[in-house]
Amino acid sequence: MKISEEKEKYLKYYFENIHFMGELMMSAVSMMSEFKGQGAEYVSCSYDSTDDDYMEGFVTLFFWKPAVDEDTIVFVKNEDFFQYLLKVCKAHILKCPEDEGKLINYISKIKNDLS
Repeated sequence: MKISEEKEKYLKYYFENIHFMGELMMSAVSMMSEFKGQGAEYVSCSYDSTDDDYMEGFVTLFFWKPAVDEDTIVFVKNEDFFQYLLKVCKAHILKCPEDEGKLINYISKIKNDLS
């Protein structure tokens, strides 16, 4: 598995993958807050200290074939990951204000776990 330094590219790709038909999947953010990570078959993230690839202060992004040409791992600083998540959630709240309460709870938990 290659380690990539293209953090912005893969952050964008990860967050695109937690959307369905242009809408943020609330279940993905909920899973992230409950399990210190989230993932589907070929794209996932983790910040769980019990994971083999855990690195303190970083969220680990995983991408496997066929989502990418070569299995790839990316380490993103916690703050960078959180800021991207926050931006995505704020955009979702503008479209779906009824989800604000749930998202605030999820985001608070995630922020605490990343601190």
